[in-house]
Amino acid sequence: MRKWIAIIVVAAALACALIPGVSFTEDRDTVLLARAIYALARDASYDAKLAIGTVAMNRRDSVWFDDTLDGVLNQQHQFPIGSRYDADSLSAAHEVLSGRRTLSRDALYYQTPAASHPRADKPLTVVKEMQFRMDLTAFQGAFPQL
Repeated sequence: MRKWIAIIVVAAALACALIPGVSFTEDRDTVLLARAIYALARDASYDAKLAIGTVAMNRRDSVWFDDTLDGVLNQQHQFPIGSRYDADSLSAAHEVLSGRRTLSRDALYYQTPAASHPRADKPLTVVKEMQFRMDLTAFQGAFPQL
């Protein structure tokens, strides 16, 4: 009997060690953002993870995109949402949702180094080979010519 209890305790300890920072108090937006960050920047620096989260929040705050994080992240062909995340992605999601921003409010787009159609225009900034941009075509025709 003691042997089985010891095995169960060891298995529970291993499960806790292998599952990153998951708690039962994580809300849907935090987990969704952490999964998007992990899908895009799992091997990138922590700064790149924060930058991806910042782009998502900039879009949520922009009049040009959905006003919910769920709507922004689930927009077709924009943010891949995986089924996994790690401790760094979860931490970055927490920081960004708490108000930390590492890019200007104009940064609404990203491009990974593996992009199949690289853009030729100059990015606002580059973080660990990931490019972050403001898309000026979104504003064409939005303002009258002076």
